[in-house]
Amino acid sequence: YNFLSDGELDEGSTWEAAMGAHHHQLGNLTAMVDINALQADGKTDTVLRTEPVTEKWEAFGWYTQRVDGNDVGALLAAFDNAANQAAAVGRPSVILCDTKVGRGVPLLEEREKAHFMRIEEHEWQTCREQLTAGFEGKARR
Repeated sequence: YNFLSDGELDEGSTWEAAMGAHHHQLGNLTAMVDINALQADGKTDTVLRTEPVTEKWEAFGWYTQRVDGNDVGALLAAFDNAANQAAAVGRPSVILCDTKVGRGVPLLEEREKAHFMRIEEHEWQTCREQLTAGFEGKARR
């Protein structure tokens, strides 16, 4: 398994590795890309637009799936699909995960510099309360 972010898709070495994995028929390789639309220098699409990501991975010969990366059920199904595909075809798989930074904690979701944010001591309690409220709300549904 390999885990990378949408910001790393700016780098040529990422695409060289993707091309090499297909060329060498690395069917036992599954990559996950966290597509959260943010990177160290700002919003991904303003730093260097990488879309259409799905079509790029497909063009490199990878079995490609795009899922809601905040949905555990969708992720598990994607891993199952990747494993089945690898056994059948012998090419690498990529799971493109559309995510929201800080999902379930509004205090964190609203911060653009989420990769480098400092959380003050008093904010930890707010984060805990927001996360707990989100879980309790789902349990009641």
